[in-house]
Amino acid sequence: MIVKMRSIAIAAAVISGLAAAQNLGAASCPGTVVAYTAAGQFGSTPASGKDLLQLAGEPFELNIYACSSMTPTKSGPNYAVYSPVGMTGIVQSGILGFPSKFKSYAALVLAASASGSGLEVLAPVEIEPGVTVDIQGVLVLPTGTLRSTSIAPFARVSAVQGKSVLTYSAGGNSTTLYVGAIVQAAVYTGAGAAISPVVLSDAAHVIAVHADGTQTVRPMHAGPVDPGASSDTVLVQFYASGVRDASEVHVQIAGQDVPVRYFGAAGHFAGLDEVTVEVPRRLAGLGDVEVVLTADGHTASPVHIHIQ
Repeated sequence: MIVKMRSIAIAAAVISGLAAAQNLGAASCPGTVVAYTAAGQFGSTPASGKDLLQLAGEPFELNIYACSSMTPTKSGPNYAVYSPVGMTGIVQSGILGFPSKFKSYAALVLAASASGSGLEVLAPVEIEPGVTVDIQGVLVLPTGTLRSTSIAPFARVSAVQGKSVLTYSAGGNSTTLYVGAIVQAAVYTGAGAAISPVVLSDAAHVIAVHADGTQTVRPMHAGPVDPGASSDTVLVQFYASGVRDASEVHVQIAGQDVPVRYFGAAGHFAGLDEVTVEVPRRLAGLGDVEVVLTADGHTASPVHIHIQ
């Protein structure tokens, strides 16, 4: 059962990464390959069902690569279905504690109307003989983002609306997770417009650097940040966007400047950036506080952490 759950967790990366990898679709594409991509984190609590894969609060990346010359397998006044498209992605399951990659095929649904736009991906994925996980992802885009249901480039948007959900099911049991914050969602063939800085709090990690040079890492949602409990140096690592190309990044906690130890591209999630800051001992005991990031003069919306 442990091996089977591990396999399911790895395959559920599809939830995090729905995409036709370039080597899944580009080689046979007579037209332009268009990439649909998003990266962010799952909501911190499941919308329904039991989160057996422990994806809530964890980061993910998803990409879908479709050929612009594809014709719909089914269509209506405001939607079109394209199948098959390839998909790849990365998800971090709380069971494994490290990112896992996935590659498969899926059906892509594009919906565009005056009342709203969206991308939907559906994929039955065989993990191992007799074990299948069904994946359904719905990303709700700002009205007007999709101007048609044909596969074509459109402008990158910096956030996906809160009704976005991802569902996975196996053995008749299903779990639905809200998308906590997607920092990038787009269909594009080249470089997109610059993204305003965004900081994700649910997927943050607390790092304790010990005197002997070793480190302990845990999810921030597992407990408060405690910079005064020992001689350890306490760091908080946030996932973010719109940061990697900045020349100057400043972070304040509770209105006080704190040292920024690192900012740049995330090591595992290509669509995400990372910002690591030190939490000085003088901030111990402040309780709920705001964290404010500024990149090249552009300030992200504040996120909240609890300092013990």
